[in-house]
Amino acid sequence: MTESGRAHFLRRPRLRLAGLLGAVALLGGCASFSPDGGFAPVQQTAKDRLGKDLQWARSDADRDAIDQRVRELLAKPLSVDGAVQIALLNNRGLQAEYHELGIAEAELVQAGRLPNPGIAFARKSQGGEVELEWLLAINLARLIAIPLFMEVESRRFTHTQLRVSLQMVSLAADTRKAYLHALAAEETVRYMRQVMQAAEA
Repeated sequence: MTESGRAHFLRRPRLRLAGLLGAVALLGGCASFSPDGGFAPVQQTAKDRLGKDLQWARSDADRDAIDQRVRELLAKPLSVDGAVQIALLNNRGLQAEYHELGIAEAELVQAGRLPNPGIAFARKSQGGEVELEWLLAINLARLIAIPLFMEVESRRFTHTQLRVSLQMVSLAADTRKAYLHALAAEETVRYMRQVMQAAEA
């Protein structure tokens, strides 16, 4: 093999590796944190399906805003829609599920990050001369598997969003049912009182 042929042969794997690294780096750059931690689709589901507002208590200011809204709703005669809105704003379990969204998104972003390189140091002595070698190593298997990891974590993130949305809708349905049961029980008590008053008369 000629010198130019050998150089071309050696250059080709390097170009492939460089292309692979570039593609993976580009793919990794696509995974980044969203401003709301993946909360927007759940919030939109509440608006579209229930006509209700959701708020994630990520700070003291958010918590104060939620408390203020709940107080405003409780200051009025409680309707079924008001009861559902209070439940969606003030449910601790639902707030905990919102944090699960943030965790799932963090795992998705982490899956798209390039692996940290390893550095090795070697010291050789030969014939009175000392040679120092530095090696920069990258986990190639982890690098190649980044698209697979991202696909898995992306599906998990989407599943988490769907699960939280389903739990939110279920909470709204349970609250509506509990309100109607309470209303029916109140009507039953009122009717029984009327019957007793009529019997005493």
